[in-house]
Amino acid sequence: MTVRHSSDGVVDAAVALGHGALTEHKAKALLAEYGIAIPEGDLARTEDEAVAIAGGLDGPVAIKAIGASITHKTERGLVALNLLGEEAVRDAARSLLELTKGQDATLLVERMLKGSREFMIGMKRDPLFGPVVVFGIGGVFAEAHKDITLGVTPLRDHDIEGMLSGIRASALLDEFRGMPPVDRAALAGAIRALARIAEEHPAVMEIDVNPLIVEGSRPVAADALVILDPAAERSGAHAIATPDLTPFFAPRAVAVIGASDDIVKWGGSLLKNIIDGDFAGPIYPVNGRGGTVQGLPAYASVAELPEAPDLALVALGAAHVSSVIEQCGERGIRVALVVAAGFAEAGEAGAETEAELVETARASGVTLIGPNCMGMLSTHSQLHAVGFLELRPQTGGLSIVSQSGNIGVQLVTRAERRGVGIDKYVSVGNQASTSALDVLDALGDDDKTAAALIYMESVGDGRRFLDVMSRITPKKPVVILPGGMTDYGRQAAASHTGAMAGSVEVFLAAARQTGCLVRTGPDESLDLALCLSALPRPAGRRVAVMTLGGGWGVLAADEVARNGLDLARLEPGVLAALDELLPGYWCRSNPVDLVAAVGPDLSSRALTMLAESDEVDAVVALGILRSPSTGWISDDAALAGVPGGPGRGSFNSAEIAFLERVTELMESTGKPIINVPLRPVEAATFPGGGRYDPVMLYSPVAAVRALAAMAWYGEYVADHERHCE
Repeated sequence: MTVRHSSDGVVDAAVALGHGALTEHKAKALLAEYGIAIPEGDLARTEDEAVAIAGGLDGPVAIKAIGASITHKTERGLVALNLLGEEAVRDAARSLLELTKGQDATLLVERMLKGSREFMIGMKRDPLFGPVVVFGIGGVFAEAHKDITLGVTPLRDHDIEGMLSGIRASALLDEFRGMPPVDRAALAGAIRALARIAEEHPAVMEIDVNPLIVEGSRPVAADALVILDPAAERSGAHAIATPDLTPFFAPRAVAVIGASDDIVKWGGSLLKNIIDGDFAGPIYPVNGRGGTVQGLPAYASVAELPEAPDLALVALGAAHVSSVIEQCGERGIRVALVVAAGFAEAGEAGAETEAELVETARASGVTLIGPNCMGMLSTHSQLHAVGFLELRPQTGGLSIVSQSGNIGVQLVTRAERRGVGIDKYVSVGNQASTSALDVLDALGDDDKTAAALIYMESVGDGRRFLDVMSRITPKKPVVILPGGMTDYGRQAAASHTGAMAGSVEVFLAAARQTGCLVRTGPDESLDLALCLSALPRPAGRRVAVMTLGGGWGVLAADEVARNGLDLARLEPGVLAALDELLPGYWCRSNPVDLVAAVGPDLSSRALTMLAESDEVDAVVALGILRSPSTGWISDDAALAGVPGGPGRGSFNSAEIAFLERVTELMESTGKPIINVPLRPVEAATFPGGGRYDPVMLYSPVAAVRALAAMAWYGEYVADHERHCE
């Protein structure tokens, strides 16, 4: 006998009655309609009906009391398991009906499933990202184990496969202790079914299938909960056009509206930094008094400008900004960056002023950046349009976008101090009209940007996040430094799925699924972004470690194991070559301990052997720089940096020769080489003059973690390319 899973309109009918959930029977009927296996059984209202149903089933049965007002059945003792024989079934049915008297309860009588592997699948509507599907270890201790993976819809086949292989106990899906492998196609189909239910039934808020018992190799839904919101409405898909930010990134001329001779004021510091940065195009100060400002002819109004510059930088009080933006539109200025504060961040009145500003910009055809932001840099255009302080990073391939002016400035300052090359920096402020995601989307097609680092305090539109990141990351890497995201969308959990699919977990799943790399510290995020912009990506996970001393090699080897990398096997030819180079007591294994050996070009020769090995995908060189092996001495002349940040002047001649060899090897082999100096060095990169620049990180752990992230990203891109063929 099979359950009568006539699911025609069960969701619509429940919604029409204002129900907040489906009964388990109706929930399972819905699952069955979408192809998820459920146990045989039927509904009973009396003891006799329960006995009759049980008699038609094979083996022991389970009986559950269900009803519109009945929840937490197990905790209330409303479930009876492993019932065999008429007497046991009758006694259990009588007891359950007595316990639920007056609650309009019915009894769900089902065949007991036979299987010791219990998983769970579920769906939850996240307030930002929409439907999120959960897979993991199930059973009564599911929340204690919390061994789950999440996928944000829409789910592609490789997203689902990543969910299945992503749990810690994924070995249970394979042949295990005499049990056959789980039918992965059926399991993937069940996950896909939940995504379809979410898409086709907007009133379904949560689905909880726990446990999903594997009977033989077939996953079967032993229990099911479907939570509804009768007031939910289907949200239509909406495409958001990314504004054309070309004139913003590379303006031919700029205007500073609110320009001042007083460099303590924003209009003064902005103008001074643009002038001192040697911006090549015309600079037009706009000041109501006209005359000259900081030696440049000033204009009393936007209307008097001799041409329409591509970019206007507005440094006026909030009350005056809207009218100025309107004037910009009339003059043909396409983009305006507003540094002024006093908008939404200042309270209700400021929010109203900001709303007026947004509407004015829209009506005037002006792309609005800000307000309440620090400004922007575009080093390839020599535009240093940041107020309040001076930023002079080296030109490079890393672009930084920040929702916080303070954090953004700190990141750029760190980059400047350590010699990290920057392409663009954009502070988006209140994001009243143009968001950080808009800027990032535009950078995806910018040929000067090799990698992007974004500081995010709010995702905003989760579906927009998925769209933008999915489009960018196959072309160039994105590192996210998140802040303040732990509270968004937090709700009381109504199910196992709701309890475990919290805001942070959903964000991390969305980031992972779209190829983003999330780091929680400014230094680690900057290090990773630097490696991704300056180094080749490893073709695999095999790492060679070369170290001047054994301890650092041990730490690196431990971190290699912890991060899912492999210590590369040293080929016989490489071992033989190293035997000729190193003392006879060297370890003859990877990590390659140079046992503090010092000699002409020894480090470079050993590095060459490792980098050119077919068994090696990446190399970590520990303790070579700032050590006797490269002739390091504590000499002020050797440590003196060159103008514009740390560079060749930060190293002595032997270190420069070693780093030039690193540059050559990365060019010829296409393999990343990360250096960790024996003693601290300010520089994070060395201008090698080739396609790739050597990178210096501060510890073996940092180096290995960066390589692991680079390897993961390379696999993501390769997987994306395979599925797009």
